[in-house]
Amino acid sequence: METPKPEMTDLAAANREFWKIFKNQWILNLAKKIADALSENVEWMGIRRRAEGSPPLKLLDYACGFGMVSSALLGQFDVIRGIDISDTSVAAYNEIARKSGIPTEQMVAVQGSIPSTEADTVLAKEEFFDFDLIAISMALHHIDDRVGVLSGLYKRLRSGGVLVVVDLTPEAHSHDHSHNHSHAHSHNGGHDGDHDHDHDHDHDHDHDHDNVTAHHTISKHGGFGPEEMKALMVDAGFVPGSFDYKPYLDTTPVMSNVPAQGSCESAKLKPFFIAKAVKQ
Repeated sequence: METPKPEMTDLAAANREFWKIFKNQWILNLAKKIADALSENVEWMGIRRRAEGSPPLKLLDYACGFGMVSSALLGQFDVIRGIDISDTSVAAYNEIARKSGIPTEQMVAVQGSIPSTEADTVLAKEEFFDFDLIAISMALHHIDDRVGVLSGLYKRLRSGGVLVVVDLTPEAHSHDHSHNHSHAHSHNGGHDGDHDHDHDHDHDHDHDHDNVTAHHTISKHGGFGPEEMKALMVDAGFVPGSFDYKPYLDTTPVMSNVPAQGSCESAKLKPFFIAKAVKQ
C-alpha cells in the first residue's frame, strides 16, 4: 500500500504545532535557524528522489525531542520515524503529529536508544531500518560512545543512505560559559541510562513543554571540527569521500525573556554545523 504524501495543509499544521512549544524567543530563534539550515540543504544532503514504483522515502529523526528535524523535513519524506530516550519528548512529538492531522503510519516516535538491546522488540521491526536519511541534531555532544551510536545509525540506513549530524562547532565554546544550558528532551544514545544532571553552559535549548524540564550532562565540551567529525563518521563505517561539513558561525545576539541565573537576558546563537556522510 502506497504511503500518502504529506499535503501542504499537513505541513502548515505541523509547523504551527511544533513552534508553539517554545516559550523563550531566543531558543525559538536558534531552533528556527537550525530548521532553516536543514530545509535549505536538502539538495546538498543528496537524498534520492521520489520515483514511481520506488520504495517510500524514509527519515529517521534520532534523539528527536519534540520533532524539530521532522517538522523541517516533513515535506521531503513519505515515512518519518522518531526515536528518543525521553518518554515526555516522545509523547509531545506524537501529540504534535496528531494535532496536525498526520497519520501514525506516516509519522510517529517511539521511546528507545541506539544501539538497541535485544529486548527492544520495537526497534527490531523492519520499519526502523532502510532509511534514506537519518538525522541527529544537537545530541552528539551529550553522548559518550559516539562511534557506537553512529555505527548503530549506519546499520539502519539503506545502501546509499545519508547520515546528517547537526551539532556545535568548536567556536561555540570559545566564549565565556556563564549562561545556563538546559534541554527539555534527553538523549543517552544507548549508554549508561538517562542523562539527567544539571550543568552550566552558555547555550540553552530549554524546550519547555508542560513545565517538564530534564537536564543532562555534556559529554563533549569542545564542539566538533570537520576533521574530528569526519574521523567519527569514518570509524562508524561511512565512506570517507562522501563526508562534507557546513559551519554556521553567525552568533548574532538575541534576547531571552528569562534571565540566565541572574546574569543577563541576552545570549548569542551558538555556532553550529551540518555534516553528512553516505553509507556504501
